[in-house]
Amino acid sequence: MLNFPVPYPDELIYSLVARAGIHLGLTSPKQLLDEVFANRHVIATVDLPNHLAPLARLLPDSMGLDVERLAYMHTLFPVYAPFTPEDRRKFCLEKMAGESQGAIHLILGIVASRVKQSLSLRYCPQCLQNQRFHQGEYYWLRSWQVIGADCCLFHGTLAEANLERHAYHRHEFIAPNPLLCPPVPQSAGRDHVIRVSEIPSFLETQIIPSVRVYKRCCFR
Repeated sequence: MLNFPVPYPDELIYSLVARAGIHLGLTSPKQLLDEVFANRHVIATVDLPNHLAPLARLLPDSMGLDVERLAYMHTLFPVYAPFTPEDRRKFCLEKMAGESQGAIHLILGIVASRVKQSLSLRYCPQCLQNQRFHQGEYYWLRSWQVIGADCCLFHGTLAEANLERHAYHRHEFIAPNPLLCPPVPQSAGRDHVIRVSEIPSFLETQIIPSVRVYKRCCFR
């Protein structure tokens, strides 16, 4: 596909698809799903999306972004993967390649967790300004959406966008903009919030198997 964008570092798949709609000049959410996935029933999932296989085929081979690398570099999968049994980790990656029907969130324990996601997508106002200045467009970062990590380590507390996760946009991928993400003031994060916000360092780790398998390999 001509003019399909490539992902920025730490950009969500959700954001990449949203930018594709802008770059391709598509105003219909269904048309975007047709162009990218050839499937009008794909759910616009922020954290752990599926249908990564057709998306990977749209990216340049030189980037080396297969399904597994997309999952580890552009979704929140690496936050959960180290604590997931190896067979389930591989099963989740298989589901992320195609249809999942909610299985990924169920297997990883997100549905039953007492720590709930924020109702809205989150953003760092200063980071967005920097994106506009350096890249000329806005995009959603993974680190903003990690549950419990409530501040940007560079600029302060995260703000909630005027965009709910599970409201009326099940099939619509929406990029940040000044209306959804106004430039509100940010306060400095408290010490305990900053410590929790360092959790996204998991997002920067290399692809490794689950903790149990990794330990067995280390102590052989």
